[in-house]
Amino acid sequence: MKKSILNLGKSLSKTEQKNINGGLIGGGRVPCPPSSSYTVEGHYTKTDGTRGTTCSYPSTLSGGIFPGSRCYGAVVGNYCDINGFQ
Repeated sequence: MKKSILNLGKSLSKTEQKNINGGLIGGGRVPCPPSSSYTVEGHYTKTDGTRGTTCSYPSTLSGGIFPGSRCYGAVVGNYCDINGFQ
């Protein structure tokens, strides 16, 4: 059983891995960079008690093997940022 699991296919070269969406190798695409084009999803309470706005936008990997994938974050300035929650 162990040999059959370990022998599922050939190893991919770094070039082949880079050509596969999602096979990110150092320097690959960032799937959720901050975006100024977003959809408001709702609101949340920040740690200081004020109200923040949640948002989403298409992932840079939304084509290929991740169709329709979205990034979810908080509005910071004029951008939706996945690291924006406070």
